[in-house]
Amino acid sequence: MGKIIDNRQLVDAPGALRQRRYGLFDVATRLPMDRRVAAAGIQFLTDHCGPAELYDQTCTDSPVKPYTEGSDLMGADPFWVIVRKRCGSVGRTPEEMVAAARSQLDAQDQTRVEDVVWDGGGLATIDATDTLTGSGATVVTPLATGAGAAIAALENAAYQVYGYRGVIHVNTQAEGALKDAGVLDRLESGVWRTAVGTAVSLGAGYDITGPADAAPDAGFVWAFMTAPVFEWSMDVAQPEATRTLDRSLNQWDVVAERIHAVAWECPEVFAVQVPLAAPAASVPPAVP
Repeated sequence: MGKIIDNRQLVDAPGALRQRRYGLFDVATRLPMDRRVAAAGIQFLTDHCGPAELYDQTCTDSPVKPYTEGSDLMGADPFWVIVRKRCGSVGRTPEEMVAAARSQLDAQDQTRVEDVVWDGGGLATIDATDTLTGSGATVVTPLATGAGAAIAALENAAYQVYGYRGVIHVNTQAEGALKDAGVLDRLESGVWRTAVGTAVSLGAGYDITGPADAAPDAGFVWAFMTAPVFEWSMDVAQPEATRTLDRSLNQWDVVAERIHAVAWECPEVFAVQVPLAAPAASVPPAVP
């Protein structure tokens, strides 16, 4: 039986119970941001990131005990993610428009933040050294083919430096190869982890480029590994819709925006090319 009236009815949009994918916001420790950070950025000392050395305690040579010179500073600049929506005021309430902008921001916020973390997202205000591609990452060469060997080499290099579990950042295009290789070993509280416990951030907002934005070999994507990641953000700011109404055109003009800053604990970053073939069928690329 066909419809009786040729006039579709407006109902509430479905999808209220949405689940975020397994990206940066899941692996990062999320912290509140105050106005001072929003105005000037943030920095912190990396005292716990220094090396530890073995010491020969015999009396024959009486060697000098090694020391670490000073402490590095890690930093992060604030950046804004915004959604602006315009729509005729007839038939839409101000509350509906404010909610619509907030919903769109919530859906795309993580992807845009991942974009900035990878290479600055084209923002002139982001220091390139605070991004994955501009961090001066050490390139790792796997000992065998396949995504599993690539990630194992990445973890081996990083954990010779980090004292704590780190984070692997990679574009979602590598998901199939990582799953096939058993890299995505288990799911803990919404976070994919490898067999040794490294968190894996599968980012649709990440690019596939490597250190200094170098392109990967054909059939590969670059992956980075950092120390644990922190993300600071403020509450979503939304002016009242009636205050931003374009009265000349009778159009709602609403905005939703959130300020973010992202940093990882230690300055050392590592990178490797991950083959996309599953099962693996490629030769490891030469180190650029």
